[in-house]
Amino acid sequence: MRNIQLVFCFVLFLVAFGSGGCNRGGLSDWESSETGDKNFILATKYVRDELFDDAIHYLNDVIRSHKISPESSLLLGTIYLDKKNDPVTAIYFLKKYMDECGNIKQTQIAEQLIDTAKKEFLKSFPAYNGIAQNEAELMEILRSLKNQNAALRQQMVIHRQKISDYETKINALQNALQSANKNKENSMPHSPHLQSEVVTMHTVENGETLSSISDKYYGTPNDWQKIFEANSVTLKSPKNLRVGQQLIIP
Repeated sequence: MRNIQLVFCFVLFLVAFGSGGCNRGGLSDWESSETGDKNFILATKYVRDELFDDAIHYLNDVIRSHKISPESSLLLGTIYLDKKNDPVTAIYFLKKYMDECGNIKQTQIAEQLIDTAKKEFLKSFPAYNGIAQNEAELMEILRSLKNQNAALRQQMVIHRQKISDYETKINALQNALQSANKNKENSMPHSPHLQSEVVTMHTVENGETLSSISDKYYGTPNDWQKIFEANSVTLKSPKNLRVGQQLIIP
């Protein structure tokens, strides 16, 4: 970490005093435009004052305002690596700097910082004990983690689709019940002595069971079987309640 801090100070010196420009041929106009931007000047001042959140804000403004802004990307990369402990974001900005900068010596510094950021990222995992001895091993570990994340995302998509299918079926059942009740009411003789049957729906809340729902509506927990049988289409097991699920109370 001490080496990162030294590199950070070196990068700040190069950027702030204009001695580390990318020197891409014929591009002195964009370089002076970026480093002469008032937001860029403010950002370097905030870095020297150790107000890094403010510096990040103004450097991002510079990047949004200029088509090419390598010095801002370099400074952001070193801030995220050394001061914000965010190696992933640091790698993004350092690679952006390398894409825009043609100065070989400066890109070599960025490459070293990227290598350091990758190792810092790996150290954030609890299982890390120096298992990556070189760049190839590090990249293999990162690829493995990426594949695991992709598999988890795919499982999430499948589960979300299943939930959506269940909700569609429940809505269809509710509509059918409402339609059947309406037809039943219309077919009954109009008499003050007859009352139309009303279907009661209950929305499952956190911690509820069929017994507790039975107690709520029937005054006893022992009639839970009625509720289970009335919802056998969508409720496969008495213990398979889901928060937000709609139940028919017969």
